[in-house]
Order: sequence, then C-alpha cells, then structure tokens
Amino acid sequence: MEHFEHDAMATQFTLTIEGESKEDAENASLQVFQLIDQLELQLSRFIPDSDISRINRMKANEQLPIDFETWEVMKMAIEISQMTKGAFDIGVARHMDIFRASKQGILNEFEMTKALANVQEEKLAAGIFIDPDKPMAYCVKEGVQFDLGGIGKGYALDKVKLKLTHLGIDTFTLSAGDSTLLVSNNTEFKDSWQYSIASSQDKMELELSNVVVSASGTFYQGNHIFDPRTGSNQISNSYHRLWVACPSAAYSDAFSTALFLTAEEEIRKILAESDKIIWVAYSKDGNLQFLSKNHIY
Repeated sequence: MEHFEHDAMATQFTLTIEGESKEDAENASLQVFQLIDQLELQLSRFIPDSDISRINRMKANEQLPIDFETWEVMKMAIEISQMTKGAFDIGVARHMDIFRASKQGILNEFEMTKALANVQEEKLAAGIFIDPDKPMAYCVKEGVQFDLGGIGKGYALDKVKLKLTHLGIDTFTLSAGDSTLLVSNNTEFKDSWQYSIASSQDKMELELSNVVVSASGTFYQGNHIFDPRTGSNQISNSYHRLWVACPSAAYSDAFSTALFLTAEEEIRKILAESDKIIWVAYSKDGNLQFLSKNHIY
C-alpha cells in the first residue's frame, strides 16, 4: 500500500493506492496531483486569472467563454441548488469574505451583520447565467460573486478517479482534508474500506465500496456554513455533523453542505426522490440517525 499527500485548494489531498507497484503508484500520484493543481488554476476565486475570478469581475451585459471543467461544475452547482431549494448556492463568496473579516477582528458583530445584509440584497438583485448548452457565462447585472469551495474539491476527486481508472488503477482512496473521502475498490481484490462515523453517544462502523462520503458540520470551524437563502451563518438546525454518501464526489461534497441546512423531513424527501444520494447520516442530540434508500424512517 502506497501513501501520498499534496496541498492544494486550501486543503490536503491524501491518496492511498493498494495492489500496485511502488513505481506505478508514484507515477500515478504525480499525474493525479498535477491534475488537481490544474483544476485549482481554473476553479479557485483566489487566482486572479482563473475562470471563476474572471466571472466574478464581469459587468452588466458582458459575456465570457469559460473552460469545459468550469462550465461542468457550475452546471452541477445550479442543479444541486434547484434540488435543495437554494440550500446550496455558490454565490456566497462576498458573504464568506465578510465572515472571515469578522473572525480576524476587522469587523465587529454589528458591522458584520450589516455587511452581510447588504451583500445579500445585492446578490438577490444580481443576475449571472451559465449557458446550459455551451461553455459561456453571461452577466445581466453584477452583484454576486462565486466560490466553488463547497463543490470544487469534490469535482476534483471525480476527475482524479477518471484519471486513475484510465491508468488502470482501481483500488485506492482519495480524501480532501477531513470533509470528503472517495473510495474505489476492485471487489475481486478488496471487498471494502473501513469507515466510521460517530457522535458523542453513538458510533457506526461502515463498510464502504465504490462510493464517496462527505461530511459537514460546525465541530471543526464553528459557524462557517452560510445559509444562502438568508445570507446568514446563524443557522437554526441542531445537527452536530452530517454525512452524505453519493456515487459522485461533487454531489456528495455539495449535498453535505446543503443538507446540513435542511430540516429532517426535507432530507428524507430529497433522499427518496434523488438518484444522486445513497444514504445520509447525521448526529443530533448526541445520537446518530442513518437514512438510506431502503430504510428511511
């Protein structure tokens, strides 16, 4: 088993490859991390000439051709926003900057609250559209800025899986920090990978096979999750942590953020209706609740 690490997209990617020679694993890791770096150059709003930065600088009546990958991930983000009734929204970059300024002591609580209200008003009045048929972005009215942090890392994991499959590697894990874990296994070689979820009073040991699990919550970073429907990080649910399993890392990444902002009954409804989600688990009142397609209660 070979283990590799790489810092990108403001997190640490960890790749573990099983059943390959050291030389083949090292070669694969170099290609994987090069791909992740390339995607960061396209998708990060903190890189001035990235697609997302250029979209964020658009003025009214401007249009902009964008890379296929940017177009693809933004269309997925729009789809998930629609499926979650706005609980997932990539248009909160300015909200995040204000919250970060507050954490750094640049803004006090009153100033933060007022600033958040202002950018939320501007966001709701703005209009930037992604062409569903070709990789183009159009600005009707500026006032919203995008951040792909809630889906971009997952999208990168999906692209990495395609790369490793092309290289003939099928048994591996790849994680983006503590938030998302993609597992792939040739079942003839390895039945599953071990994964555990826990609350203060409960624990589950899971066997993962060819799936992605993403987690979201306030345990590590406090109230860093914004509700894009209100423009506030003062969320009212009582989940401590929430996990979502999907075939796709991009969907898993985004849904974990959205469902953390979603009432329990609505989570059950989304799970029942969507073919993108395999199961959802969450910690509440110290206990774990596990919901799957075959057992939604």
